[in-house]
Amino acid sequence: MKKIFLSVIACFALFTFFVSITSAQELKVATLSIQDIIDNSNAGKAARKVMEAKKSELQPKFETEQKNLQAQASEIEKKSSVWSAEVRAEKEREYQKKMREYQLKVEDASYEMKQLEKKVLDPIFKELQSVITDVGEREGLSIIFEKARSNGLLYSDKALDMSDVVIKELDKRLAK
Repeated sequence: MKKIFLSVIACFALFTFFVSITSAQELKVATLSIQDIIDNSNAGKAARKVMEAKKSELQPKFETEQKNLQAQASEIEKKSSVWSAEVRAEKEREYQKKMREYQLKVEDASYEMKQLEKKVLDPIFKELQSVITDVGEREGLSIIFEKARSNGLLYSDKALDMSDVVIKELDKRLAK
């Protein structure tokens, strides 16, 4: 309920803002999709290749270990009824230890992937912000909205989309 109330107030504030701007000057609005820009720009494609190469490097290590853990779990399940309580407890401890080690490796790899993603995408985002500002000023735009649903923009006419213009400009700048 609180979110709805805040959304209504935000919409009212935006409406009031737009009305006051419209009376002072012509309002030019555009939209763009950051995700589309990253997915379709040359720099974004290169970044994705770097991340996929690292993932391909890490994945086989985990698949083998995961299969070994599954085999060990299956063995414990099948043979636990014929083992003594001591043997069963020892096997379960070994399995739990290996499972914790595996989970730590997965967390480390996930952290490594996040760091790599940050390293390859941060320069792109930095330049992208500059490109968006320059394109907005050059086109005489008043406001540029991000089209992601999570930002609250539910609909916009395709004619307002500036993603392709931004992609071309970003590719041109980052090609240097």
